[in-house]
Amino acid sequence: MEPVIEKQQIAQPELEIEMEFEEGKVQQTLYPESHSDIVNQTVGPEYGAIRCLFRVAKREFVGQRIILEELNHWLIGAHCIETFRVNLWQLAEPHIRQAVVVKTDKNGTVVDVHWGDSTRPTMEEGDRFITFIDKRNRRFYPWRHLNVAAIERWKNSTSIVVCIYMYSTAISSRPIFEFVSDHLLNPKALRPKPKVRPVIPPAADGYSFRDEVRAIRETFLQMRDLMHILENRISLLEAKCDQSFQREPMIMMPDRFDQQATDQKSHNSDPLQYDKIKEEDEEED
Repeated sequence: MEPVIEKQQIAQPELEIEMEFEEGKVQQTLYPESHSDIVNQTVGPEYGAIRCLFRVAKREFVGQRIILEELNHWLIGAHCIETFRVNLWQLAEPHIRQAVVVKTDKNGTVVDVHWGDSTRPTMEEGDRFITFIDKRNRRFYPWRHLNVAAIERWKNSTSIVVCIYMYSTAISSRPIFEFVSDHLLNPKALRPKPKVRPVIPPAADGYSFRDEVRAIRETFLQMRDLMHILENRISLLEAKCDQSFQREPMIMMPDRFDQQATDQKSHNSDPLQYDKIKEEDEEED
């Protein structure tokens, strides 16, 4: 049973025309894939009855941005429309991956994505992988629209783009592509897990011993830096003090003998005191 989203695209192509060029719907993918592997090529007879020049772009989802000037071209020629389709499909097939099936609920919400049964799509499934866009007239055409009348209108235009949807048009928006990328293209379960460092047993207070050692080390370094700053400040202040301080002249203090002589001289110089001392000596005798 085909997903709902694919039925809408195939049964109602006109609705997809509006979705393709509605303002704000054209977005650039978060995981852009280079178009460098799409090179200029010419296939078919030079003077075939049917001949047309196309620009070529690979898309990861419907509505992905296309810059026409950055695209290479394919020149396809043939004598009949059947051969023309075969030549174009042979150029596009190497760029097509396995189809992705998208399942949605009644509200249009994606509920499941998985790979389709066919690993190598065939030309009969072209509507699911290839569309044509006229950038000048802003028109969209499915693969089945490729006929002689369409080629006759396009053969003199340089704005026709062959859009190759690598995982089918079931991926109709960037959110769906991101969902597919997480579940199929680059599953989270298969991504390399970051290396986990060994866990150190925690201490009684909830912190590990390594955390405690680290905290003590940081405290020690801060204290050492503070002591170094204080030491430099003290040295600076001492140098300034030595420069601004003027020493006072030294006062010579008399020694003990000089002091006694001075006292004796002072006694002799005072007659009253001399008489008093003389009287005390007479009494002792």
